[in-house]
Amino acid sequence: MISNCFISSILSGCFDEIINQMGIEMPEAEDFAYEEKLGYSCWIADRRVLVGNRQMLIEHSIPAPTEYEEKAVKKRWKEDSPAVMTELVEVLRSLEDFSCAAAEPAVLGWITEKGYHMGNVMNAFRLTVVGECKGPHMFDITELIGKEETIARVKAGIDKIGSNA
Repeated sequence: MISNCFISSILSGCFDEIINQMGIEMPEAEDFAYEEKLGYSCWIADRRVLVGNRQMLIEHSIPAPTEYEEKAVKKRWKEDSPAVMTELVEVLRSLEDFSCAAAEPAVLGWITEKGYHMGNVMNAFRLTVVGECKGPHMFDITELIGKEETIARVKAGIDKIGSNA
């Protein structure tokens, strides 16, 4: 139940009802805040959750990583990650539309088509782009930072993490 969200709106009751009917146990939201004219933000299960407009994502920009979380590298960077990320760069480069709506199905379809493990690829991708395995929705980030910056971050991650995992 969303008892930790202090929002009273028409939709909050609908969400409570759906969640309760499905028997979903919602993790506690921490540091829940309204940001004037932007939307809401909070932390849920060690992930930053942003619900708002595009400007909110811009103001919560994700800087390019200068280092990579050691625990995440050990857990998420696999032996084949450099080769798979190199392939991913080519997939990203081939996209004419880099919006979340276009990039997400293209990348997920490529992962499925290649028979790669979805979690391994997406975690390695996130690690190269943000330096850790948490944050806003991955394709919201890539749309926000753009194609060239996304590709540059993936290539830098390949170079910096390489086969040192």
